[in-house]
Order: sequence, then structure tokens, then C-alpha cells
Amino acid sequence: MRGRPMPETQPLRIGYILKRFPRLSETFILNEILALERAGVEVEIFSLLRPPKEDHHALLSELKASVTYLPSSVSAARLTLKTGVEAEAGSLPDFYDELEASPPLLSGKSPQDVALLHLKAGLIAFLAHRRGIRHFHAHFGSDAATAALLSSRLTGGRFSYTAHARDIYHTYVSPLKDAQMRRAKMMEAEFLVTVSDYNAKYLRKLCPEAAHRVHRLYNGIDLTRFVPDREARRRGRIISVGRFIEKKGFPILIEACRILRDRGHAFDCLILGDGPTRGELEAQIKQLGLMNEVRLGGALPQERLIAEMKTGAMVTLPCIVSESGDRDGLPTVLLEAMALGLPVVTTTVSGGPEIVVDGETGQLCPPGNPSALAAALESLLDAPERAAEMGAAGRIRAECLFDLEKNVASLRALFEDALAPEATMAKAAS
Repeated sequence: MRGRPMPETQPLRIGYILKRFPRLSETFILNEILALERAGVEVEIFSLLRPPKEDHHALLSELKASVTYLPSSVSAARLTLKTGVEAEAGSLPDFYDELEASPPLLSGKSPQDVALLHLKAGLIAFLAHRRGIRHFHAHFGSDAATAALLSSRLTGGRFSYTAHARDIYHTYVSPLKDAQMRRAKMMEAEFLVTVSDYNAKYLRKLCPEAAHRVHRLYNGIDLTRFVPDREARRRGRIISVGRFIEKKGFPILIEACRILRDRGHAFDCLILGDGPTRGELEAQIKQLGLMNEVRLGGALPQERLIAEMKTGAMVTLPCIVSESGDRDGLPTVLLEAMALGLPVVTTTVSGGPEIVVDGETGQLCPPGNPSALAAALESLLDAPERAAEMGAAGRIRAECLFDLEKNVASLRALFEDALAPEATMAKAAS
């Protein structure tokens, strides 16, 4: 006698809410989504804003997820709203005054921004309902997480988010109001992922009531793409990668290069990236007469970045804490460097000590100290074989802690647990 056929298991379906997608500087998000798709998760992407005009990673061609771009403030202002077929139309500005901010969740935002965020959340909720999405996940605890929270309220679903750095530490309105805003999101989130133990400790202290829902999950690196290549390395080459913004500490690196040059070291330093401080960095290089030693490259898609990084003898990122409190959480480029078998020099800011085992996989130094940074780089320039040994140890550490497939499997398990009560209820109802 034949048994009854087993019911088909519905695939895990997650709505990703992002501020801008894709972004050249946020490869970790693209890699995470691709890994989830390889693990059988169906992803729908909702982008609050259009991406900037920049090169795109070749990996985008592998993406299965559809991307929905939400209306901008200009297009939203022309949007027609109706409550029925015969209803009188009204435009978005007509009901700005009817929407009130929800302090502390939306503190510091104008009525227009509040209305637009509610509108975007409403559209996400409508589309998610039609597409069977019951869980939203955002990257960064700013507008994307707020939109995920509002959308989950409208659908009766759940939301989670990954907190990184600026969204945790930057002062947007005031320290008090920002802390209240962050706690409000943490209290409603099904769970919260953050990229370092340093961040996790800070967030648990910020909101003890949600401490048990805070999970440390390191950014993952695709170890099949980042493969050591000793033949490509150029002796004395220092590589640094990041956006040209205050917290990356590039002026400190340039001054350290001046110290190395004055001590007679043969080296070249390639800094890859772009951003608002490019002009200041170019002026500093010229002022110090380092045009032969230090070069600023542009922001590169991942496949070209890998090729450039492979030419380095070491990778450095001298992170600092900016005036607003912003800092790096767990710089992805340092994980990528370790995966390439390169020694890493960074500072003790935030997750730096979680990446580098000082003296074993690279060197740690205090932030904002060009002399200490120069000494750390000098120790590797003077002992290339020792530097290579550190790089090899870094690769092993990357395999243990920063493997993309392993870390995304942990994230997938969190999504499954978040949706498990719904699955249990559905099974009971049947």
C-alpha cells in the first residue's frame, strides 16, 4: 500500500532591504546573497535608492534575485494615491502633515523624509505580501533597517539586520537620541547580526533587553576567489584599500610612508579607492614629495582588485575613530588580504585585534600614530621571509574564521529559526 506523498518543502524566501544596490564598496553584501542563493534561499532585493554611477562587479551576472528600486523623493512627489476605483486622487505632499514621526525611531528626520520612508515601507510590504515574503533582512542599522521594521509591522512578518560600523557609532542627531533610535530597532528585531565581538559587546550593553538576540557573525570571504599567488608579489609593495574618508586613516599612512622614505627604505605604496578626501590626500602626497613612493588608484571591481592585491608584499589599513565616533567594524579588505596569504598591518580600533594575531599573522599598532605604523611596516619590509610566514598563517586563520560558505550557513540557520514558529503554526493548522 502506497503512503501519502510528502508535502513539498517551501524554499526559504527572504526580502533584503538595502540603501543602495549594488555598490562597489559593499561586495560583502553581494557575496552573502550569492552564497545564500547557492544554499537554496530565494532572495528578493529592495533598494531604497538607485546605485551610484560606478563600475560593477562581474559577480553581479551570477545574481538570481530580482531588484526592486523604490521611488525617489522626486518621483514619489508625483505619485498618485487612491483608496478605490472612484476615489479622488491625492499626491504624496497632501498627507505629509498627517504623518508624524515615531520618536525615537525616526528622530531628526523631516516630515518629508518620514513620509517617504513610510511610503517605501508600504510598497515593500505590498510587494512582499504578493511574493510570499515573511522575513526582511537589512544591511546597516540606518534607513534600511527602519524600512525593514516598518515593512514587518505592515505585513505582520519579521525582520532582522546586520549592523556594521557607522550605523552603530556615528552621531546622527545626538548621542542620547541616537542611542534611543538604535535601541528601538533592537527591541523589535527578531535578531541582530554584527560583524565583530567588539560590536556585539557594545550593542548588548546598549540594549540589555535584546542582548540574547545579538549574534556575532564575521563577514565571509570566498576562499575560492582569493587564492595566494607568491609569484605575483612585488618586494616592498604596500597595498591599502578603502573609501577615502576620515575613519580609514590614509593621512596617517602617507605620513608613515614619509618616515619610511626618510629612513632610506625602498618601497612603493598603492592606495586603491575613492571618496571625498581624495584631493586632500593628493595634496599631502605632493607636499611631502612622495610622488615616486605613493600612488592613489581608483575604486576597482573585485576581479581587478584581487589582481592588484596579489602584487602586494603586505596590506595595511590604519583605521582611526573619526570625530563623529564613526569607525570601521571589520574591514573586509583585511580579511581578503589574509585569504591571499598576505601579512596585515592595522590598528587596535574596533575589530582589528579580532582579525590580526599580533606578531603571527601581521602587526597591530595604536591608531593615529604614524611612527608606530611606520615601525610595523618597516618590520615586514626588513624581513620578507618572516612576512611571508605571517601571510601563510593569515590564510589558515581566514579559512577557520572568515569562510563565506560557513558563515552564510550560520546566517541561513538564523533565518530558518526566525521563520520556524510560522512553519510550526502552519503545520498545526493543516
